[in-house]
Amino acid sequence: MEEVDTEKYIEALEQENQTLKGKDVQSAIGMSNYTSANKNENLIQYQIENTELLDKLEHFYKGEYIGTLENKDIGWVKPKDKNQIPLNEFGVSALMEIVSKYVDKNTTLSYYSEMRIYEILADLGDELVIYILSNYEKMGMDNNFKKTKFRLLIVTTLHMIESTYRKAIAGKTIEEINQSRIITQSDLVGRPFPQIPTKKRFNLLNPRSWSG
Repeated sequence: MEEVDTEKYIEALEQENQTLKGKDVQSAIGMSNYTSANKNENLIQYQIENTELLDKLEHFYKGEYIGTLENKDIGWVKPKDKNQIPLNEFGVSALMEIVSKYVDKNTTLSYYSEMRIYEILADLGDELVIYILSNYEKMGMDNNFKKTKFRLLIVTTLHMIESTYRKAIAGKTIEEINQSRIITQSDLVGRPFPQIPTKKRFNLLNPRSWSG
Protein backbone atom coordinates (compact mmCIF):
# COMPACT_ATOMS: atom_id res chain seq x y z
CA MET A 1 0.00 0.00 0.00
CA GLU A 2 1.37 3.41 -0.99
CA GLU A 3 2.34 5.65 1.95
CA VAL A 4 0.27 8.83 2.27
CA ASP A 5 2.06 12.18 2.51
CA THR A 6 0.07 14.05 5.20
CA GLU A 7 1.18 17.53 4.08
CA LYS A 8 0.26 16.87 0.48
CA TYR A 9 -3.04 15.35 1.58
CA ILE A 10 -3.93 18.53 3.49
CA GLU A 11 -2.98 20.65 0.47
CA ALA A 12 -5.19 18.46 -1.67
CA LEU A 13 -8.11 18.97 0.72
CA GLU A 14 -7.60 22.76 0.64
CA GLN A 15 -7.47 22.70 -3.17
CA GLU A 16 -10.70 20.73 -3.31
CA ASN A 17 -12.31 23.18 -0.88
CA GLN A 18 -11.26 26.21 -2.94
CA THR A 19 -12.59 24.58 -6.11
CA LEU A 20 -15.96 23.97 -4.46
CA LYS A 21 -16.05 27.57 -3.17
CA GLY A 22 -15.36 28.83 -6.68
CA LYS A 23 -18.24 26.77 -8.03
CA ASP A 24 -20.51 28.17 -5.30
CA VAL A 25 -19.55 31.74 -6.27
CA GLN A 26 -20.21 31.00 -9.92
CA SER A 27 -23.61 29.50 -9.10
CA ALA A 28 -24.49 32.45 -6.85
CA ILE A 29 -23.62 34.99 -9.56
CA GLY A 30 -25.56 33.04 -12.14
CA MET A 31 -28.59 32.87 -9.86
CA SER A 32 -28.28 36.59 -9.06
CA ASN A 33 -28.24 37.47 -12.76
CA TYR A 34 -31.21 35.21 -13.45
CA THR A 35 -33.18 36.60 -10.51
CA SER A 36 -32.47 40.20 -11.55
CA ALA A 37 -33.58 39.56 -15.13
CA ASN A 38 -36.63 37.64 -13.94
CA LYS A 39 -37.70 40.44 -11.58
CA ASN A 40 -37.31 42.91 -14.42
CA GLU A 41 -39.52 40.84 -16.71
CA ASN A 42 -42.14 40.58 -13.95
CA LEU A 43 -42.08 44.36 -13.53
CA ILE A 44 -42.56 44.86 -17.27
CA GLN A 45 -45.45 42.40 -17.26
CA TYR A 46 -47.03 44.24 -14.33
CA GLN A 47 -46.73 47.58 -16.12
CA ILE A 48 -48.62 46.43 -19.22
CA GLU A 49 -51.02 43.96 -17.60
CA ASN A 50 -54.63 45.20 -17.43
CA THR A 51 -56.45 42.01 -16.44
CA GLU A 52 -57.05 43.15 -12.86
CA LEU A 53 -58.60 46.42 -13.99
CA LEU A 54 -60.95 44.67 -16.43
CA ASP A 55 -61.86 42.17 -13.75
CA LYS A 56 -62.81 44.95 -11.32
CA LEU A 57 -64.97 46.63 -13.94
CA GLU A 58 -66.80 43.41 -14.73
CA HIS A 59 -67.58 42.81 -11.07
CA PHE A 60 -68.75 46.41 -10.76
CA TYR A 61 -71.16 45.97 -13.68
CA LYS A 62 -72.51 42.85 -11.98
CA GLY A 63 -73.05 44.75 -8.74
CA GLU A 64 -70.57 42.49 -6.91
CA TYR A 65 -68.37 43.69 -4.09
CA ILE A 66 -65.47 42.43 -1.95
CA GLY A 67 -66.82 40.75 1.15
CA THR A 68 -66.92 37.55 3.24
CA LEU A 69 -68.07 34.41 1.44
CA GLU A 70 -70.04 31.57 3.03
CA ASN A 71 -66.80 29.64 3.64
CA LYS A 72 -65.42 32.70 5.49
CA ASP A 73 -62.93 33.49 2.72
CA ILE A 74 -62.68 37.01 1.29
CA GLY A 75 -63.86 37.34 -2.30
CA TRP A 76 -66.40 38.80 -4.69
CA VAL A 77 -69.91 38.64 -3.25
CA LYS A 78 -73.03 38.69 -5.39
CA PRO A 79 -75.88 40.80 -3.95
CA LYS A 80 -78.89 38.84 -2.70
CA ASP A 81 -81.16 41.73 -3.68
CA LYS A 82 -81.50 41.68 -7.48
CA ASN A 83 -82.27 45.40 -7.44
CA GLN A 84 -78.62 46.00 -6.51
CA ILE A 85 -77.49 44.36 -9.75
CA PRO A 86 -77.46 47.23 -12.30
CA LEU A 87 -76.90 45.18 -15.45
CA ASN A 88 -77.97 41.78 -16.70
CA GLU A 89 -75.70 39.36 -18.54
CA PHE A 90 -76.24 41.12 -21.85
CA GLY A 91 -75.50 44.52 -20.33
CA VAL A 92 -72.29 43.34 -18.72
CA SER A 93 -71.00 41.67 -21.90
CA ALA A 94 -72.00 44.69 -24.02
CA LEU A 95 -69.99 47.13 -21.89
CA MET A 96 -67.04 44.75 -21.47
CA GLU A 97 -66.85 44.41 -25.24
CA ILE A 98 -66.43 48.17 -25.52
CA VAL A 99 -64.10 48.67 -22.56
CA SER A 100 -61.73 45.84 -23.51
CA LYS A 101 -60.89 47.69 -26.73
CA TYR A 102 -59.54 50.62 -24.71
CA VAL A 103 -58.06 48.85 -21.69
CA ASP A 104 -55.36 46.71 -23.29
CA LYS A 105 -51.59 46.58 -23.67
CA ASN A 106 -51.71 48.35 -27.03
CA THR A 107 -53.09 51.42 -25.27
CA THR A 108 -50.49 51.20 -22.51
CA LEU A 109 -47.62 50.90 -24.98
CA SER A 110 -48.81 53.76 -27.20
CA TYR A 111 -47.86 57.44 -27.26
CA TYR A 112 -50.54 60.00 -26.33
CA SER A 113 -50.60 63.63 -25.34
CA GLU A 114 -52.74 64.56 -22.36
CA MET A 115 -55.01 66.62 -24.60
CA ARG A 116 -55.58 63.66 -26.92
CA ILE A 117 -56.55 61.48 -23.94
CA TYR A 118 -59.16 64.04 -22.91
CA GLU A 119 -60.56 64.03 -26.46
CA ILE A 120 -60.80 60.24 -26.53
CA LEU A 121 -62.53 60.07 -23.15
CA ALA A 122 -64.96 62.84 -24.10
CA ASP A 123 -65.92 61.05 -27.33
CA LEU A 124 -66.29 57.72 -25.56
CA GLY A 125 -68.34 59.25 -22.74
CA ASP A 126 -70.81 60.78 -25.21
CA GLU A 127 -71.20 57.47 -27.04
CA LEU A 128 -71.65 55.48 -23.84
CA VAL A 129 -74.40 57.82 -22.68
CA ILE A 130 -76.29 57.39 -25.95
CA TYR A 131 -75.72 53.64 -26.02
CA ILE A 132 -76.97 52.98 -22.48
CA LEU A 133 -79.89 55.39 -22.76
CA SER A 134 -80.99 53.61 -25.92
CA ASN A 135 -80.77 50.17 -24.31
CA TYR A 136 -81.88 50.65 -20.69
CA GLU A 137 -84.36 47.77 -20.57
CA LYS A 138 -82.36 45.35 -22.70
CA MET A 139 -79.28 45.84 -20.52
CA GLY A 140 -81.23 45.05 -17.35
CA MET A 141 -81.76 48.57 -15.97
CA ASP A 142 -85.46 47.92 -15.61
CA ASN A 143 -86.37 49.93 -12.49
CA ASN A 144 -85.77 53.42 -11.12
CA PHE A 145 -83.18 52.32 -8.54
CA LYS A 146 -81.00 50.68 -11.16
CA LYS A 147 -81.31 53.75 -13.36
CA THR A 148 -79.91 55.90 -10.57
CA LYS A 149 -76.61 54.09 -11.17
CA PHE A 150 -76.49 55.28 -14.78
CA ARG A 151 -74.16 58.24 -14.19
CA LEU A 152 -71.99 56.20 -11.82
CA LEU A 153 -71.55 53.50 -14.47
CA ILE A 154 -70.40 56.06 -17.03
CA VAL A 155 -68.04 57.95 -14.69
CA THR A 156 -66.46 54.81 -13.23
CA THR A 157 -65.91 53.32 -16.67
CA LEU A 158 -64.24 56.48 -17.98
CA HIS A 159 -62.02 56.86 -14.92
CA MET A 160 -60.80 53.26 -15.19
CA ILE A 161 -60.04 53.71 -18.87
CA GLU A 162 -58.26 56.99 -18.13
CA SER A 163 -55.87 55.21 -15.76
CA THR A 164 -54.78 52.99 -18.66
CA TYR A 165 -54.27 55.91 -21.03
CA ARG A 166 -52.25 57.84 -18.48
CA LYS A 167 -49.62 55.10 -18.59
CA ALA A 168 -49.10 56.12 -22.22
CA ILE A 169 -48.68 59.88 -21.79
CA ALA A 170 -45.68 60.80 -23.97
CA GLY A 171 -44.96 57.07 -24.34
CA LYS A 172 -44.02 56.84 -20.65
CA THR A 173 -44.48 53.08 -20.22
CA ILE A 174 -42.67 51.98 -23.38
CA GLU A 175 -39.79 54.35 -22.52
CA GLU A 176 -39.51 52.89 -19.00
CA ILE A 177 -39.52 49.34 -20.38
CA ASN A 178 -36.80 50.11 -22.91
CA GLN A 179 -34.68 51.83 -20.26
CA SER A 180 -35.16 48.92 -17.87
CA ARG A 181 -34.02 46.42 -20.51
CA ILE A 182 -30.93 48.48 -21.31
CA ILE A 183 -29.94 48.54 -17.63
CA THR A 184 -30.49 44.80 -17.25
CA GLN A 185 -28.46 43.93 -20.34
CA SER A 186 -25.64 46.26 -19.21
CA ASP A 187 -25.67 44.66 -15.78
CA LEU A 188 -25.44 41.16 -17.21
CA VAL A 189 -22.60 42.10 -19.54
CA GLY A 190 -20.68 43.72 -16.69
CA ARG A 191 -20.90 40.64 -14.49
CA PRO A 192 -19.43 37.70 -16.44
CA PHE A 193 -19.12 34.26 -14.92
CA PRO A 194 -15.69 33.77 -13.31
CA GLN A 195 -13.44 31.14 -14.82
CA ILE A 196 -12.50 28.63 -12.15
CA PRO A 197 -9.13 26.97 -12.83
CA THR A 198 -9.13 23.24 -12.19
CA LYS A 199 -6.37 20.69 -12.39
CA LYS A 200 -6.76 17.97 -14.94
CA ARG A 201 -7.45 14.47 -13.62
CA PHE A 202 -7.33 15.62 -9.97
CA ASN A 203 -8.47 12.86 -7.64
CA LEU A 204 -8.50 13.29 -3.89
CA LEU A 205 -8.22 9.55 -3.39
CA ASN A 206 -5.17 9.26 -5.67
CA PRO A 207 -2.03 10.74 -4.02
CA ARG A 208 -0.24 10.77 -7.38
CA SER A 209 -2.57 13.52 -8.61
CA TRP A 210 -2.09 15.87 -5.63
CA SER A 211 0.92 17.75 -6.95
CA GLY A 212 1.15 20.08 -10.02
